[in-house]
Amino acid sequence: MRTRFFITGMLLCIHPFYSHAQSLQEAMDSAAKQHPMLQMAEQQVDIDKGNLEEQGAYAYNPEISLEPQRRRLNSGGTSNDYYVTLSQGIETGGKRGFREQSAQAALNAANQSRESTRQQLMVEAARSYVAHYFAGQAFELRRQQSDMLKKVSHAVEKKLALGESSQLDANLAQSAFASALNATTAARRVLTQTKQRYLTALGKTQVAGNIPQLLLPALDTAWQPPADAYEVALLSRPDLAALRAKQMQFGAQADLASAARIPDITFSAMSGREAGEQLIKLGISVPLPVLNSHRGAYRAALAEKERVSTGLKWSEQQLSYAVQSTLDNHANAMASLSGMIKTDMQQRAKDTISLAQKAYDAGELDLEELVVHIRQGLDARMTALEIIHQGWLSRIRLAEVFGHPEYIIKGTQS
Repeated sequence: MRTRFFITGMLLCIHPFYSHAQSLQEAMDSAAKQHPMLQMAEQQVDIDKGNLEEQGAYAYNPEISLEPQRRRLNSGGTSNDYYVTLSQGIETGGKRGFREQSAQAALNAANQSRESTRQQLMVEAARSYVAHYFAGQAFELRRQQSDMLKKVSHAVEKKLALGESSQLDANLAQSAFASALNATTAARRVLTQTKQRYLTALGKTQVAGNIPQLLLPALDTAWQPPADAYEVALLSRPDLAALRAKQMQFGAQADLASAARIPDITFSAMSGREAGEQLIKLGISVPLPVLNSHRGAYRAALAEKERVSTGLKWSEQQLSYAVQSTLDNHANAMASLSGMIKTDMQQRAKDTISLAQKAYDAGELDLEELVVHIRQGLDARMTALEIIHQGWLSRIRLAEVFGHPEYIIKGTQS
């Protein structure tokens, strides 16, 4: 009798699903500060800053050439001559401005891509944190069920030895324990996998030891996203802002390719001495666009601009679908979570085990019925756990689609 009540107490004493802690926020902040993906995004910004500095500079440096010459004169004797030439290329058609516009747009795109990477890392950190948390909760439930059925099996074996139980009951108890043990092993494997994904999401470069117990605040089922959902997402998503910057970048490159069809010119001035006489010469050179008119480059640049524009329009259209489906999923998940809380589903699942245990002790249930009720109680608790998990996943997805990772924590309560 004492053993059975002890077993029941073990099953009922589980950690609460709702515990307020800032560790989720800390995990998101950690991923947004030290992840290698963010470091690479920062390095891309530095690259584009260098490109902007380079493209903003003048295309041609002045060139100076010195040609000393010693000639033998027909009249006899020699002459020491020299020629000093200074030349300067001149860009035409506003090429420098277009280059600078393209480089500036590329830098803007890199900045937006960095912000997009930061947001995605925060979202993935939250998603992997939540997955690992619920994997731990599921493993704990499975482990407690396995421990309980193990003790039940041992108790039935003792009764069998005393002649107070049948072999059929002993086989049933052993089978139920083996099934629970197998489920516990599978839950442990999932827990290990989610731990690895969690550490990867945080950007950990070394294998960590045991992760401290993860805690989650309670989801506020009454929290609502902004009413103008699509407009908020359209303005907040940095990946779309990066596409707009890319559109400007390739537009400037198309203008640059068009200007490239206008040839640059080179001015030169020469001063020299030849046969004892001073020489001064001014010149201008203009390449003739006969063999290469750069029309192919212009055509390619226009096509690239159109490709990015088409991609931007399609991404904005996809966003409208994503916003609507995310809002629907979030509303449904919050309704399910609210219904679970109102019906006190978790407590009822606990009571199922307790009442079944009492009925079994009173002789109102046989062992098979007790095992069925234990499994039903566990299934109910696992269902409640999954409802909470789905609520978190829908909240995280909503924050991701809206481009506001802070919504993950904002819609919680202590």
